[in-house]
Amino acid sequence: MDIFNPLLPSVVDNLAEVYENVESNQERYQILESKFKQLYNDKPLFYFRAPGRVNLIGEHVDYSGYPVLPFALQQDTIVAVSINNNNNLNIQNVNEKYTPKVNLNVDLEIEIDMANHHWTNYVLAAWKGVKNLGQTNSPLKALNLLYSGNVPTGSGVSSSSALVCVSTLAFTYINNLVFTKEELVDLSIKSERFVGIESGGMDQTISYLGEMNVAKLIEFQPLKTYDVTLPKSVSFIICNSLVESNKVITGGIYYNLRVVECRLAAVLLAHSLGLKWETVRKLKDVQYQSNLSLEQLIQKTEEILHKSAYTRQEVADILEMSLETLEKTYFPKGIKVAAQSFELYKRATHVFSETLRVYQFSNRCQNLVSNASHDLGALMNDSHFSCSKMFECSCPELDQLTTICREFALGSRLTGAGWGGATISIVESSKIESFLKNVNEKYYSQFDKSKIPVDSSHIIISSPSKGASIIPSSSI
Repeated sequence: MDIFNPLLPSVVDNLAEVYENVESNQERYQILESKFKQLYNDKPLFYFRAPGRVNLIGEHVDYSGYPVLPFALQQDTIVAVSINNNNNLNIQNVNEKYTPKVNLNVDLEIEIDMANHHWTNYVLAAWKGVKNLGQTNSPLKALNLLYSGNVPTGSGVSSSSALVCVSTLAFTYINNLVFTKEELVDLSIKSERFVGIESGGMDQTISYLGEMNVAKLIEFQPLKTYDVTLPKSVSFIICNSLVESNKVITGGIYYNLRVVECRLAAVLLAHSLGLKWETVRKLKDVQYQSNLSLEQLIQKTEEILHKSAYTRQEVADILEMSLETLEKTYFPKGIKVAAQSFELYKRATHVFSETLRVYQFSNRCQNLVSNASHDLGALMNDSHFSCSKMFECSCPELDQLTTICREFALGSRLTGAGWGGATISIVESSKIESFLKNVNEKYYSQFDKSKIPVDSSHIIISSPSKGASIIPSSSI
């Protein structure tokens, strides 16, 4: 039962409100409590959880202002919390491979070392965000924190944002700071940027606003969500490619570079169309100012942007500004983007066409007719082709895995940022067993298990789950 206003994060009194498999998750919390007592000689006051997500369609369009269609996973990150009198922020993880950083003085300004990536950077980003942006003049309380997560890391299902979101929720709630879920989304987005990622907002939105049994069509500027009921005759199956995708480490050459390319494409389109291009930052801004349809924007992109890459100097010359001004105006602050050329035609074409597919996918789900699932599969296949060829965020392993998946799936595509990570496939219920056997035989069997452990956790069959929640210790 939700105790508070539905606009506020849920406080749950029974794990059955959150998890389908209560027994195994009850064990996770009990292990967390036992380890917490061992480490801190204290009992948690609260547990907080935030789920990972899978994006069904709409890849790399959120930071251009366009909609996405994810759902929250059962897999989540949990943190157990108590208050201490040592004036320290103590951070630990039940998984021993995640080495801790402890004894950080809460009175000092915490600096995040972006040159040395560490899992606790996400926790510190949330702390920095709440402290600096959380509208509080009071010092934040000193805390003992113990994390436990089963969201696969580096697999494109948002383990990093789940860590930021659960930390942001914990820090605000334990300090009596009242935020709606939408406000927590905004705070978490801004906080995650402290680790050097120009996040578009999908991951944080679904982690807070996810609901059982429905996917969410998420629109931005302003933030709006719409329930999307998925066909009951199919399952959506996530397969980890086992190629780790790390947005922080590769941001300058992959993720953040794509943000810059989409931004420059928007500005050049607006400039050529005679719009107020100086105010444009996102491709959605071009549509807003021009009042053109997505189909028309695809055509304008074909006419205006040349298919070869643009150099930095070429973009600066078109906009009649110096290279220094170009970089200062359109490149992320404090984040290095080393590229000297930009594929603007490809990126804009992907964003506009992918956005069309998001709406088409949602409409097919809302108006289920015969063959609707096959149409959804075709849209997912088209999405992967565009991600691979136009946005160039796939990799050989993802291309291979989606091809194998399609042998028994209606459609398959990469999900998440790409450059590794996972695929999402739509599979008819009658073919799930054949699908799983085929993927294991043709993909996972090729790995040397002594170097890359392969187990059942690499394949996830998950239904839409509840968003971030607060769980009093008395509920465990």
